[in-house]
Amino acid sequence: MVWTAITAAAWCVAGCTLPEAARLRLADGVEKPPRNVVIFFADGLDVQRLREILDAGLLPNIRRTFLEGGVEIRDAIAAMPAVTYPNCSTVVTGLYPGHHDILGNFWFDRDRLLVRCYMTLDTARDVNHDLRRTTLYDVLSDRLTVSLLAQTHRGVTASFDLKPDFDRAWILGRYLDADRAVGETFLDVVDLANRVRRWPTVLMTYYPAIDEIGHRQGPDSSEYAAALTHLDRTVGRVTAAMNTLGLSRSTYYALISDHGMAPIEPGQDFGLIRWLQAHRRMKVLNSPLREADYAGRYEAMQHYDAIATVDAGRVAMVHLRGRGWVHRPEPGEVRAWAKTPPAVHELPAVEMVASRAGPNRAAVWSRTGSLVVERRVQDERCLYRLAQYVGDPLLIKGEPRLSRFAGLSGADSGVGSERGWHDSREWLAATATSRYPDLVPQVVEMFDSPHTGDLVVFAADGWLLYPNEVAGHGSTLHRDMHVPMFFAGPDLPAGTQVPVGRLVDFMPTLLGLLSESRRLESFPPIDGIDLSDELRRAVAPPPEPLPPPTPPRRLER
Repeated sequence: MVWTAITAAAWCVAGCTLPEAARLRLADGVEKPPRNVVIFFADGLDVQRLREILDAGLLPNIRRTFLEGGVEIRDAIAAMPAVTYPNCSTVVTGLYPGHHDILGNFWFDRDRLLVRCYMTLDTARDVNHDLRRTTLYDVLSDRLTVSLLAQTHRGVTASFDLKPDFDRAWILGRYLDADRAVGETFLDVVDLANRVRRWPTVLMTYYPAIDEIGHRQGPDSSEYAAALTHLDRTVGRVTAAMNTLGLSRSTYYALISDHGMAPIEPGQDFGLIRWLQAHRRMKVLNSPLREADYAGRYEAMQHYDAIATVDAGRVAMVHLRGRGWVHRPEPGEVRAWAKTPPAVHELPAVEMVASRAGPNRAAVWSRTGSLVVERRVQDERCLYRLAQYVGDPLLIKGEPRLSRFAGLSGADSGVGSERGWHDSREWLAATATSRYPDLVPQVVEMFDSPHTGDLVVFAADGWLLYPNEVAGHGSTLHRDMHVPMFFAGPDLPAGTQVPVGRLVDFMPTLLGLLSESRRLESFPPIDGIDLSDELRRAVAPPPEPLPPPTPPRRLER
């Protein structure tokens, strides 16, 4: 088997003569870039579960390469909404979904009355037509770049979509077969390099099985753990193969995911679409329109009151018809509709809802209160504050540090205070470990896109907004938003950490590691920042505190 050739890389040194082993060799004259990167992009790789399985000693290759041999972004935060296609697009553009306009696995464009859905085998790669922003591959257009199975790959030199093997694996429910095919295709990359006489500067490898198994079996299941151990074996085989090819000294490795995976309590699934139909008496469209031309779509849309969809079980976007599909409802109309009894935010399955509140403003409300976030530009920096804060929707009034930071306590506290203004990175650092990490800046950025719903509904802890799955993601909560992000390479200090980062930082950080940051100057600005210097200065985490000594037992007479 081709797979055996990769596992046998170490044996070849001892004289292995397997026919496949001959393919694990670069021909004379193949140009090896001074720096290159191999990316392990594991969809749905939950940070909490990853750490538990690492602690159990079941992921030796990930531990050796990334935890002990690389740098971890300790609190890395996904982009809102924490769903696959928005964050896959963020990974390759360095932009928030509100700026690259891929707002979900399903989204609606009011200007064109266009409904897009990527959730079928036939439409999974349509995102490459819809994504109109500069990608990592565009920036490196003169270099060889390769993608293995990643749906979002616009601008890449060579994409291995693995059809029909991927389609067959998905239809039969044999999800690990798709991940296995990614590892097997590594030898095809070697063949490609030998043909074109260049090794890829970027090799993106994408593993979808972990996410699918998580939705169906849950992140705490043995099946999910098995998918992680399978990924671990792939990491070991690919890194061993890179060493055999003589590329290890010039290669960076990255391990990332697009979102977390939140388990759902038994019986806590809620049919939001059915609720809209039954309790708001609305005709809801939640599938693509068949009409190809605008006139046909316009006619069809007159039969619906709303377009709504639930993405990944834990976030929903609702587009309201209002006074007609041509014009977006005013913020006040959306709030009034959402708060009409029974109010959306008071449903047990809902954590909070968000909507536009005018230019540079977003409103959020929940059972514990409401807030308005305001954004302004000062000295070429975007600053954010809580312009209104009623009750305690972020649950921070009991935390003195966060309360002071947000301008809710102290001498200068109060709505309208200058004290509460902070830039995006300051909000990230202050809230990365909170219940709603990075919500304040990201909720405003999310509503910059015309594709964002008039109302965005986020699921409560332990709840799903559609039935028949046992886990999901997409809410604003800690487990949905946290993602693993590791880097390893020749000049990165082993076994170290950087405190915080975002998935939007991934693309510019890769360019920094490759010494190609200057290329971004020729393209429109992005949201992410280059963390490569911070990675090179990373330090070891403080030692875990020792448990308190066990008091001596008293002897009984």
